[in-house]
Amino acid sequence: MPADPVVLRPQARTLNTMRPMLNCREVTRLVLEGEDRRLSVGERVGVRVHLWICKACPAFTRQTRLMRSAMDRWRAYRDAGEGLDDERR
Repeated sequence: MPADPVVLRPQARTLNTMRPMLNCREVTRLVLEGEDRRLSVGERVGVRVHLWICKACPAFTRQTRLMRSAMDRWRAYRDAGEGLDDERR
Protein backbone atom coordinates (compact mmCIF):
# COMPACT_ATOMS: atom_id res chain seq x y z
CA MET A 1 0.00 0.00 0.00
CA PRO A 2 1.51 3.42 -1.00
CA ALA A 3 2.22 5.98 1.67
CA ASP A 4 -0.04 8.98 2.02
CA PRO A 5 1.33 12.05 0.23
CA VAL A 6 2.88 14.64 2.47
CA VAL A 7 0.92 17.86 2.50
CA LEU A 8 2.92 20.93 3.39
CA ARG A 9 0.95 23.71 4.97
CA PRO A 10 2.35 27.13 5.81
CA GLN A 11 2.67 27.66 9.52
CA ALA A 12 0.48 30.29 11.04
CA ARG A 13 2.52 33.07 12.60
CA THR A 14 1.92 33.17 16.28
CA LEU A 15 3.44 35.30 18.96
CA ASN A 16 5.95 32.53 19.62
CA THR A 17 7.20 32.42 16.02
CA MET A 18 7.31 36.17 15.37
CA ARG A 19 10.73 37.74 15.17
CA PRO A 20 11.82 39.47 18.36
CA MET A 21 12.64 43.15 18.42
CA LEU A 22 15.74 44.27 16.51
CA ASN A 23 18.95 44.81 18.44
CA CYS A 24 21.29 47.81 18.09
CA ARG A 25 23.60 46.06 15.61
CA GLU A 26 20.69 45.16 13.31
CA VAL A 27 19.27 48.70 13.53
CA THR A 28 22.69 50.17 12.70
CA ARG A 29 22.91 47.94 9.63
CA LEU A 30 19.38 48.87 8.52
CA VAL A 31 19.95 52.61 9.05
CA LEU A 32 23.03 52.42 6.82
CA GLU A 33 21.25 50.25 4.24
CA GLY A 34 18.36 52.74 4.30
CA GLU A 35 20.75 55.35 2.93
CA ASP A 36 21.12 53.29 -0.26
CA ARG A 37 17.78 51.52 -0.64
CA ARG A 38 14.19 51.79 0.53
CA LEU A 39 13.64 49.56 3.52
CA SER A 40 10.65 47.23 3.59
CA VAL A 41 7.67 48.14 5.74
CA GLY A 42 8.65 45.52 8.30
CA GLU A 43 12.21 46.83 8.46
CA ARG A 44 11.04 50.42 8.87
CA VAL A 45 8.61 49.46 11.63
CA GLY A 46 11.31 47.46 13.42
CA VAL A 47 13.73 50.37 13.27
CA ARG A 48 11.10 52.83 14.51
CA VAL A 49 10.13 50.66 17.46
CA HIS A 50 13.77 50.21 18.42
CA LEU A 51 14.45 53.95 18.14
CA TRP A 52 11.59 54.65 20.57
CA ILE A 53 13.17 52.61 23.34
CA CYS A 54 16.93 52.91 22.71
CA LYS A 55 19.00 55.88 23.83
CA ALA A 56 22.05 55.36 21.60
CA CYS A 57 20.54 54.47 18.22
CA PRO A 58 18.64 57.76 17.66
CA ALA A 59 21.95 59.62 18.09
CA PHE A 60 23.57 57.32 15.51
CA THR A 61 20.67 57.93 13.13
CA ARG A 62 21.01 61.71 13.53
CA GLN A 63 24.77 61.50 12.95
CA THR A 64 24.23 59.42 9.81
CA ARG A 65 21.74 61.97 8.44
CA LEU A 66 24.14 64.81 9.27
CA MET A 67 26.99 63.09 7.42
CA ARG A 68 24.74 62.44 4.42
CA SER A 69 23.67 66.08 4.38
CA ALA A 70 27.27 67.30 4.68
CA MET A 71 28.35 65.04 1.81
CA ASP A 72 25.49 66.28 -0.38
CA ARG A 73 26.48 69.91 0.32
CA TRP A 74 30.13 69.14 -0.39
CA ARG A 75 29.22 67.51 -3.71
CA ALA A 76 27.14 70.55 -4.70
CA TYR A 77 30.05 72.85 -3.76
CA ARG A 78 32.51 70.66 -5.69
CA ASP A 79 30.26 70.54 -8.76
CA ALA A 80 29.78 74.31 -8.70
CA GLY A 81 33.55 74.75 -8.44
CA GLU A 82 34.19 72.56 -11.48
CA GLY A 83 32.37 75.08 -13.64
CA LEU A 84 34.60 77.86 -12.30
CA ASP A 85 37.76 75.94 -13.15
CA ASP A 86 36.60 75.55 -16.76
CA GLU A 87 35.94 79.31 -17.06
CA ARG A 88 39.39 80.24 -15.74
CA ARG A 89 41.25 78.22 -18.37
